[in-house]
Amino acid sequence: MTNIQLKADPEKKMETFSIEPNDFFLSLLVEQGEKILITGHHSPDGDSLGSSAALALALKEMGLGVVVGLPGKNASSLNFLLNPPEMFKQVELEQVLSGEYGRLILVDCQMPNRVWLEITPEQYKAFPPYIVIDHHQSDAPSQPFLAGFIDHQASATAELVFKVLKKLKIKFTKPIVESLLTALISDTGSFSQNNATPECLRQAAELVALGGDIERINQKLKQNWALSRIKLLTAALSSLTLHYDGRVAVIILTSEMLSETGSDLTESEGFVEYPLLLAGVKVSALIKINGRGKTRVSLRSRSSVDVRALARSFGGGGHVKAAAYLDDSSDPKEAKKNLLEQIGLYIKEAND
Repeated sequence: MTNIQLKADPEKKMETFSIEPNDFFLSLLVEQGEKILITGHHSPDGDSLGSSAALALALKEMGLGVVVGLPGKNASSLNFLLNPPEMFKQVELEQVLSGEYGRLILVDCQMPNRVWLEITPEQYKAFPPYIVIDHHQSDAPSQPFLAGFIDHQASATAELVFKVLKKLKIKFTKPIVESLLTALISDTGSFSQNNATPECLRQAAELVALGGDIERINQKLKQNWALSRIKLLTAALSSLTLHYDGRVAVIILTSEMLSETGSDLTESEGFVEYPLLLAGVKVSALIKINGRGKTRVSLRSRSSVDVRALARSFGGGGHVKAAAYLDDSSDPKEAKKNLLEQIGLYIKEAND
């Protein structure tokens, strides 16, 4: 049984149902007469941006006024999803709090502070009711959203958007198909990871039957690099160090590396995967400055090490094998020290 949750009443009680979103949730999505903002988490990845784009394109086809918010920069390899370009905009928190948008939909996250990182407690309290479509587990004790379609077992949020669009009986145009397939490919490592569930693969097969081109999307995502990105990867890998008898690999991105290679942080998308190519490495960490006085640590696991639990110990989150958090230090070396002190507990608990 799929664990999908609907949050729908003023008392914020949870009601569990299976497989499909119900009519109440769908009615909130398609209600006429309001300008809709759809946005994913800050620095959107392929699932966040692809799922948002697919949902927005579908609602636009239904005659609704839709804007996809772009919180922070996305990797340039995802720019092909930003079509039509006028539908994608940088949206500031003040615009949301002022009531410029009548309806808000958060995709691939559940809390406003995953979108607008510097939101204050007062602003959070003033945030208007919103709708959620997500496959992550949230650590928030209570979320002020009106309704949520949430399945922690889904391989990607795109799985849920796919189900929503089928329920709405929309026409799957090529851009919608491409957006959904990009999201599935991105969150499953091109269907190479164990989160590529039977349901995910069934959906991928259906999207291919609808005209989706896996080869073309993989070329867009993986074979369209700028020279500056190659140089940045070279610099990052030169910083690689091994720890805990070679089971933990850490790479660091510094502001000097970005300056020397003419790159920005968005070009580091996917770098955390490379150390896992080394024999014996169970956990990979990419540490980089985030420009806000803190350091971002991305984690990947190819073992029984639960990196989501590790990230949660620092106030972050994600999935068992892919997670991230912000370290309070602005110095990547200090963040690395903090990580290595904590990760030992999780390495020891691993079964492999």
